[in-house]
Amino acid sequence: DVYQNEGSIKNVHLLSIMSNIGCGISFVCLILTVMIHVCFKNLWKLMASKVLVNLCCSLAVTNLIFLISMRAFTMKIIIVCKTMAAMLHYFLLTSLMWMTVEALHVCLALFLTLRTYQKSFMVRSSILAWGLPAVIVIITLAINSTNNYIRIGTGCWLSKIPFYAAFLSPVVIMLIFNLTIFSIAIQQLIKMQNNKTFAHKARKVRVFGVVGLFFLLGLPWIFAFFAFDAAAEAFKFLFVTFNTLQGMFIFIFYCIYKKDTREVVS
Repeated sequence: DVYQNEGSIKNVHLLSIMSNIGCGISFVCLILTVMIHVCFKNLWKLMASKVLVNLCCSLAVTNLIFLISMRAFTMKIIIVCKTMAAMLHYFLLTSLMWMTVEALHVCLALFLTLRTYQKSFMVRSSILAWGLPAVIVIITLAINSTNNYIRIGTGCWLSKIPFYAAFLSPVVIMLIFNLTIFSIAIQQLIKMQNNKTFAHKARKVRVFGVVGLFFLLGLPWIFAFFAFDAAAEAFKFLFVTFNTLQGMFIFIFYCIYKKDTREVVS
């Protein structure tokens, strides 16, 4: 909850169950996605596959840490609880960073030729996406390791000020960038649809591609910012549903639905 509000006990319990189920499903789907894109050479050689695999690995670890941190035994030893919180903090940020790398890759693909940026893109992206979150977490630990990660409810997480400074602020920046790129992609789709030679089947493919991109860029995170006042509970359920199942949506759109992936696998 970006507003640090507490819902009803009944809803908290239900959201917890949904989160556990969603994360479990996503974890399996993300592992399958990684295996498919790594094991088939025709897929692995593509820049898009390398970015996708890094994102899926980060999301898979995030889901696993979340599932472990929700277990009762992690609360008994405070150092374990806080360690899980710091790890969750790191991998949530790396996941969002790789979503931003995906957005940047889409942007570059729209306006530049592949050869212009492919050589150094993955190296720089990897350093940024894995390194910057590490710096943020290390600084958070260095400033006040005792009180920055605290017990909250059934687990440990960031206290209020570090939450806003070391998590929410970078998340907002990344989401604004990703939403901007998503808007540009929508504009490109509209331009193509206005073309009379743009076939109906191609339109359908593009629409599904945009829906897939919506999940790939982590835009369902936006639901969290509407979770206030009367609409709070509804948007919390939307947030939990779409974000915990992100791995499943990625698998559906980029393994099952995507024609290139299906052809390589078959």
